[in-house]
Amino acid sequence: MTRIFAILLAVSCAYGAYHFTLQRGFVNPYPAVCDLVAERIFLDDSKIKNWKKTCSRRSRLVTPYSPKKLIIKDMNNALALLKVSHLEVYDSSEVASIWRGESLETGIESRFVDGELVIYKIHPDSPAQEAGLKPGDVIQSINAEQPNPWEAQTEQGSYLMLRQDKEFSVKIKPRSIQRSEDLNLEIKSAQKAVLEIPSFRATFFEEEKLKTLQQQIAPLSKLVVDLRGNPGGNFVAGLRFLSLFMCKAEEVGRLVKPRAPVKTPAELPNDLRDQEQLAVLDNSSEILLKTYDNPQCFKGEVRVLVDGKSSSVAEMVAQALKEFKKAPLLGSPSRGQLLVGVWYPLDEVGPGVQISIPEAIYLSHKQHQIEGQGVALDRVLYYSLPEMQAGIDSWVKKALD
Repeated sequence: MTRIFAILLAVSCAYGAYHFTLQRGFVNPYPAVCDLVAERIFLDDSKIKNWKKTCSRRSRLVTPYSPKKLIIKDMNNALALLKVSHLEVYDSSEVASIWRGESLETGIESRFVDGELVIYKIHPDSPAQEAGLKPGDVIQSINAEQPNPWEAQTEQGSYLMLRQDKEFSVKIKPRSIQRSEDLNLEIKSAQKAVLEIPSFRATFFEEEKLKTLQQQIAPLSKLVVDLRGNPGGNFVAGLRFLSLFMCKAEEVGRLVKPRAPVKTPAELPNDLRDQEQLAVLDNSSEILLKTYDNPQCFKGEVRVLVDGKSSSVAEMVAQALKEFKKAPLLGSPSRGQLLVGVWYPLDEVGPGVQISIPEAIYLSHKQHQIEGQGVALDRVLYYSLPEMQAGIDSWVKKALD
């Protein structure tokens, strides 16, 4: 009996010591996030004051035993109260997806057309491609449940499909895939082509790559710039792309930091490195975004496709092509999220966790504010179910005609 009592006492002491050590070593990350956002965000103090009090109250609910995912979720709920874009905490897997194009998914891109969930793109070397799925296939159910685009991109299980009136099922298990985000030029005829731009990540906008692209599009009379699903990226990448269409340097817009203590304007340098752009942002109240001289610029007609996933730098590019090249903007309203989000590590929450804080707003050359509004759309387009099932992109067809 004495022996059992001694064992229980030892276990109890160890348990108590563990929790004492855990509590003494615990640093609540919440207050640091509240302070950082209040200090750096572009909103004025009157809009931040009450929010900071709410944020501080939320921090009292965090304990040494709070799961990391729960802390991140609650932080994002608090950040959402400010109702601005580019303000979010990301865990390490999301950071990898955003910055390296890596994500755990099926490889399916789909959208609803006339009530049917139709696949419009299959990423190469993905579980969906290995399962034999093709653009035009209709997803009828996933695990016997009504599907949606997000589940089709991420859900594991049994997919009931429809292809040309024939039903079949496949098993799909998501895995980490590398999305191809390189520019893709598809020649439709001797005079027409579609240029798909999945993102404005700096990697794909080196000057030599753009020179090659310029040579490829030079003989064309009509070019459709496809920015659907483009989440944005690097501002200089966007300016370099715009320079393919503008023969001389043009100020397409500016980034404005309303809370900057000293009014010092500057021009964003032609440098893709994030740290160089951030250095200018840190030391300036207003940053001019100008294209670069290009006597060999594209002289043909340009049309632009956007949708609800077109965001950030993609919206800047679309609006600039409209204002300077009179390019019609076609599709559906863009996301309306164009602020300058600066990333900061949150090691207190967990390894690889980061927060994006919007520190500047964007105004176009004609003073159009994209944040909260989106680009100035010229024509709304609709997908045709029969065409989509036949593998024909309705929007591209209408933009080319």
